[in-house]
Amino acid sequence: MIESDWLNTTDRFVPGAELFRSDRAFTVWAYTISHSQLLLRTRTTMQDGSRQSRIDIVFKPVRAMKVRIEYDGLVIRCATPAEARRISGADTGIHDDAHCLILETGNDHDYVITYAVGWEEDMETDRDPSKLAGFPPGSDPNRILK
Repeated sequence: MIESDWLNTTDRFVPGAELFRSDRAFTVWAYTISHSQLLLRTRTTMQDGSRQSRIDIVFKPVRAMKVRIEYDGLVIRCATPAEARRISGADTGIHDDAHCLILETGNDHDYVITYAVGWEEDMETDRDPSKLAGFPPGSDPNRILK
């Protein structure tokens, strides 16, 4: 896995291309309407009490999404043209230059329509702020989850 990357130019979003893959479990950690940011995060504490790295994935700005609360393993790929047409047809008002990304876990498929996505793996804790997303004070996950 790439420890960190930021994709925000059209040449990085090739239809059908896999962008990210991890066997780790991800949770929707935060979403803010004001900045249209979606943060997915892995847990750092394992059941036996040991620690592992944290992976943050940020989508911004998000124009539309269909996501689940938890992903047991995650693949993010660019939608094929047929998938993008089907999804965009269900969501009116989406700009053509936004990218339709498919989130796969097992046999299930969700999507995020966004302009950029990035991820970073580090050794911070679950409660530490993300290096990729700034949340306004009222929606800062650290304030809410303390």
